[in-house]
Amino acid sequence: MLIFLTALIVLILDQVSKYAIYYGFVVNTLGYAGSVTDLQALKAFLPTVANQNSIPANGNFIVLSFTANDAALFGIGNGAEWAARLLASLTAVFLFLLLFFAVRTAKKLPKLSALVFGLLIGGSIGNLFDRIAFGYVRDMIYAKFIDFPIFNVADSAICIAIALLIFETLFLKRDGLFDVVEDDIRWMFHLKTRQEAQKLEKERKAKKLSRFEEEIPEEEPQTRASEEQKTESGQENE
Repeated sequence: MLIFLTALIVLILDQVSKYAIYYGFVVNTLGYAGSVTDLQALKAFLPTVANQNSIPANGNFIVLSFTANDAALFGIGNGAEWAARLLASLTAVFLFLLLFFAVRTAKKLPKLSALVFGLLIGGSIGNLFDRIAFGYVRDMIYAKFIDFPIFNVADSAICIAIALLIFETLFLKRDGLFDVVEDDIRWMFHLKTRQEAQKLEKERKAKKLSRFEEEIPEEEPQTRASEEQKTESGQENE
């Protein structure tokens, strides 16, 4: 429940904020007179947005602006159509995997892991919707004090999720998101559980075996005795 509630909140905040900026005061404040659906006109207008002096000085640290981000990832692809389609496809696959494991592991996850899942799902849906509906992602938040690239609520949710996931993995001594998902994958493919795999690894280290070597179990005395009796009886029959 927490997963999908978090995802829904992120998605609503992301789309409402984009709508407000996209159709709101920032475009008008910057002096853009074209249509907000005219991508060519917006591209011609973007250099003025990128200029720090042209961004509205309505805050010392965080200011609201607008940009149509049609690059693939960190500017890779330079707005090429193939790059945008590739990123949209990868995002769709990533989102499918998130939803798949979120549904399967929802009842097993601790709250922090569920929150991470929700932030990732909500942020991924928000940006994927933009790329499908508009062909670009609508960004509007500019961190003036660090001169960071303009981003949006969905980007923030994904970054927060990654930070929480790193914190959980490094500092919390309990099963987290990676552990629960790994257990589910092992169960799906009928592999040894983590506990069994860890026990086997300890035994290998104790006996100085590599991970590719298996210990050959010694035959039990009763088994050897029965085989010897069978051999003797076979020789007597001959």
